[in-house]
Amino acid sequence: AASDVYKRQAEVYDPQTDGWQPLAKMSTARWRLGLAAVGGKIYAIGGDDRGSTLDSVEAYDPQLGAWAPVASMSGKRYYHTSVVLDGKVYAIGGQWVVGTLDTVEVYDPQADSWQRVASMPRRLQVHAAAVMGGKIYVTGGETNVGVSVNSAYVYDPQADAWTQLASMGATRRVHASAAVGGKLYVFGGFDSGTQRLSTAEVYDPASDSWAQVTSLTSARSYLVGADH
Repeated sequence: AASDVYKRQAEVYDPQTDGWQPLAKMSTARWRLGLAAVGGKIYAIGGDDRGSTLDSVEAYDPQLGAWAPVASMSGKRYYHTSVVLDGKVYAIGGQWVVGTLDTVEVYDPQADSWQRVASMPRRLQVHAAAVMGGKIYVTGGETNVGVSVNSAYVYDPQADAWTQLASMGATRRVHASAAVGGKLYVFGGFDSGTQRLSTAEVYDPASDSWAQVTSLTSARSYLVGADH
């Protein structure tokens, strides 16, 4: 049933035992949410609960084994991205009833407060974001439902400004990105149609250029990547 996607469950993986264990349930069922880990806590950010878009945020404290509400965002959003930079959590773009969003908010765990920062140059949802060299790189996504892009942007928190970068070789949405060795990699996703992708690309900030790299072993979408 469609309602099955709205869950409060969370699990933790233990690499020592190669097993999963259930955690305490979140206070709110969330779908298409953002997740971020900072300061020893895990934050569940926004999302959608049975058709109702959320601005609420809750944090899981592994020492207490419990979730607790923290300050809500100023705006509701789902299908956004969430990243951590300099100990703060950024919620970027997404979707709401007003349409696709270009807004960006940053959460300070010490002050338990959200603050709006510079908006993206364009409205994006189901995009990917990764942190590299003290900046946030946003790739692909949709400007509206069904309208995919191959654009790339970088946010500089010191200047509070976004800059457009060279575009990816392929249009991608619901893909993954990760920063490794000073370069940005993007993987999989969907193209501008319904084709699931196995291809991967790497961005070199020194030359502002993209290059193809070895493809994934299988086509994937709605996947995640991890920075290293």
